[in-house]
Amino acid sequence: MTQIHALHRSTSIIPTEQSHQRNQTLKVQAVHNTQNSPMRRTLDAYGIDDNRRRLSQLNQEKYHVLVKKDRSGTPDLTHGAYVSKQGEDDYGNFNWLNPKGLMKYQTKDVAVITFTNKDQLTQLSDTYSETPLPDFLIRTLNAEACLDTHLYRRNASLAQFISPIDHTQHGYLISPNTPYCDAKVLDTYVNAPETLKNSKHGIILCTYAIHPGIQSSFLEARHHQSGSERLEASQQTPQKTIDKKTQIDSLTSILSLKQEHLPQLEKLRQGTLQHLRNVYAVDEHDNTRMFFHFPVAEKTATLHLHTWVNKGDHPLNEPRSFDLDTIIAQLKSGKEISDLVLNRNEGSYFLPTSDSIKNISGIPFKGVHDNILNLPL
Repeated sequence: MTQIHALHRSTSIIPTEQSHQRNQTLKVQAVHNTQNSPMRRTLDAYGIDDNRRRLSQLNQEKYHVLVKKDRSGTPDLTHGAYVSKQGEDDYGNFNWLNPKGLMKYQTKDVAVITFTNKDQLTQLSDTYSETPLPDFLIRTLNAEACLDTHLYRRNASLAQFISPIDHTQHGYLISPNTPYCDAKVLDTYVNAPETLKNSKHGIILCTYAIHPGIQSSFLEARHHQSGSERLEASQQTPQKTIDKKTQIDSLTSILSLKQEHLPQLEKLRQGTLQHLRNVYAVDEHDNTRMFFHFPVAEKTATLHLHTWVNKGDHPLNEPRSFDLDTIIAQLKSGKEISDLVLNRNEGSYFLPTSDSIKNISGIPFKGVHDNILNLPL
C-alpha cells in the first residue's frame, strides 16, 4: 500500500465543507487502469477502477446470471438465480428463476425427442385424448376441498373464468400456478397480489381450457353455465369419452387448436391481460409472457396456458414454449399447428431426463445428450 497526496484544487471550486480534505492523504489500493492518461492517474489516486470497457461487453452475451456460490465457486442452485436475457430485459434488469425451475433445467444431460412427420404428432394427440383431466383440476371444478379451492375462498378474484364465445368452444379458467408457490407466496397472492410484480417471485399463473360439456359446481357458483357431463376425480374419465358424448373435441395440447378456435384464443389473450391489470396491477412496463408448452406429460395433457410476469426463465425451457401470439399468428396465416411444431428446431425438443414425457408410448425418443442449453453459472 503506497501513499500519495491528493492534488490541490483552487479554493474557488472546492465547497467550504470539503476544504479540510484538500491536504488529506489517500490510501491507494490495487487498481487495474491501463489507459495512459492524466485521467488514469486521477483514478489511481482515488483507488477507482475504470471498468467502462469491461461494462460495454456485458450486453454481448445472451444471458447474464447472478447466483450464490460457495467458497470453492460451486453454484448453489437451492437459492435460485437472477437472470437477465439480451433483447428481452433492459440493461441491469434481472428476473428471478426460482430454485424448482433452476434445479429442473440446469442439468448435465437432456432427453431428446425428434418429430419428423405429422403421423407422429397425430399418434401423440390420440394418446393425449386417452388421458383424463388432471386430478387437481377435477377437484376444483367439483368445488371439492383442495389447495386451489381453499385459495379461492380466501380471495375469489384469484380465479377467473373466461367464458366461451359459443356452445362449441372451451372456456378458460385462470388462477395462480400453486405447485410453484410456497405458503408465504400464496399468502401474498391472497392479501396483496398487486405487490407480486415487484417482488422477486413475479407472477405465475396457469390457465386451463374447460370443455363446454363439463358440469362444474365451481363454475356454476360463479354464474357460469356448464354442460351436462359431471366428472368425479375417482372415475378417471378419458377426455375422448367426453368428446363422444358431446360431439365436441377436447383441447389436449396445442395440436388440437384450429382456425375455428381463433376468436376464443383472442378473447383468452384480452381476458388474461385484463385479469392481470385488475388483480395484479400489471401494466405495459411489466414483462408479460403467455405461452403453451409442447410436448407435455400425459398427466397434464389438457391445453393450458402459462402466464408469467417479471419472472426469469431457463434456456432449456424456451424451445418448447410456444407464445400465444405465435399460435394466433400461425392460425391466422392458414397454417396448421403441426407445421409450427415440426419446423421449430427441426422438430427436436430437449427435456430434463427426469421428465416423464420421454416415456410416452410411441413418442420419438432419440436418447440422452449433453445439455448445451445451460445457463452460464
